[in-house]
Amino acid sequence: MKQTSLIIFILTIISNSLFGQTHPEINIRFSKLYAIYDFTQKLSDYYPDNEYKESFKSSKYNTEKYTKLITQIDTLDIHESYSFKKFPVTQKRSVMTISMLQKNLINSTSLEEFKSKTFGIVPSSELIKFSSVLSAFEPIYDSLIYLPNKQAFENKLKMLSDYVKKSSLSLLFKSGLNFYASQWDNSIPLDITIIPSKGMGFTATVFFNQAVSEVPLDFQQNDVLFSVLMHEVYHIQYDEQPLKVKQNLQLWFKENTSQNSTYAYLLLNEVLATALGNGYVFEQLNGKIDAGEWYNNWYVNLMAKEIYPTVKEYLSKGKTIDKDFVNKYISIYDNKFSDWNNELDNLMTYRYIVTDDIKDITYFSKNYRNASIRYTEVPVKDADLNKIKEKPITKVFIISSNNKDELNTIKNTFPELKNWNYNDKSEFVYTTSLQDKTKLIVINRITTPFIELFEKEFKNKRIK
Repeated sequence: MKQTSLIIFILTIISNSLFGQTHPEINIRFSKLYAIYDFTQKLSDYYPDNEYKESFKSSKYNTEKYTKLITQIDTLDIHESYSFKKFPVTQKRSVMTISMLQKNLINSTSLEEFKSKTFGIVPSSELIKFSSVLSAFEPIYDSLIYLPNKQAFENKLKMLSDYVKKSSLSLLFKSGLNFYASQWDNSIPLDITIIPSKGMGFTATVFFNQAVSEVPLDFQQNDVLFSVLMHEVYHIQYDEQPLKVKQNLQLWFKENTSQNSTYAYLLLNEVLATALGNGYVFEQLNGKIDAGEWYNNWYVNLMAKEIYPTVKEYLSKGKTIDKDFVNKYISIYDNKFSDWNNELDNLMTYRYIVTDDIKDITYFSKNYRNASIRYTEVPVKDADLNKIKEKPITKVFIISSNNKDELNTIKNTFPELKNWNYNDKSEFVYTTSLQDKTKLIVINRITTPFIELFEKEFKNKRIK
């Protein structure tokens, strides 16, 4: 018996050596460089008030020199992106240069190494300025945040690392890959970067094979923490579905005759990540389902809980998402939540706003904050209407000048409007459904402020 066990053990080692690991390695670590970068972001005027700002403002470092550096990092030309044009629109995230910079910060042990890895991704002049700001803020971060909490944080990091080693996160990662029909090279690790937090809650975000979480030192609910982290990881897996899988998903939603199928499709990514992470992972780690809210968005939370039994069934049987799953998902949406397509809080989560006035954009940003897909164009006359027409999301046109010409251009762009009659000299709000099953809203304003027209038309944020 001992000899048989030894043979199995040796064969396992040989198999892993020849064919690679059976699961990706999950690493828990701290990145000083990323933590300093995150610290500077929280000091920005664009960031809400927080304990980091309070610590900085009451410290000896609150000088003109450092406040100028905070302002400078907000204005650097380091934000560009490129998309994968063969993938269905909205179903493959663009690669952003800032994510490349963040990954290189995590994977570098010094600013010199970071600059060497990052050279060529952004203009060198911007890279030098960016690195200089981080260098200037390292002693500030050490003094105010890191060193006073160093021992407590190292203890926290070890505890989380031990928890991962004892848990089944690698198996849960693999289950997600199978469900999504995604591909992953197991030699590529999943790196989870933990940074200390002075706040009350924790945050989680992902890019590439990196997950980052800001964790309060006194936070003890590891099942909650890692269910949220895995939620974000499942977004990576959804994003990494092969082109053919993405095309099949798009086809299954298009073939379904439901008028709700497009908005159900737009909701899918967040719903699945919630059902998998906040539902399945939590239940596996905790031994029971989370009885509370799974997600802080009404639509995602309700839909995730409704589809969860189906998701769990697919996971337990090792099944991959298929046409039957999609039809079941849309059927739940139709039977329980079809009225969501009249609610602006849902429709404006996926939006393209075209306007002559930047203040209109601010209105939507303030009043419809849960925007997972957001595009804007200012002014209307410079917008590429054919590009806008191709995106299966809510489209809002606010006309404030050259009304006749711009309304005519919109009418000629969308075939569904060929019989649309309007008076360009009268103020109105027009709403219709397009062939892609999304909403089109046109606001023609003459003298009345846009907000007044919009809110009068959509009382209680609903389409009449």
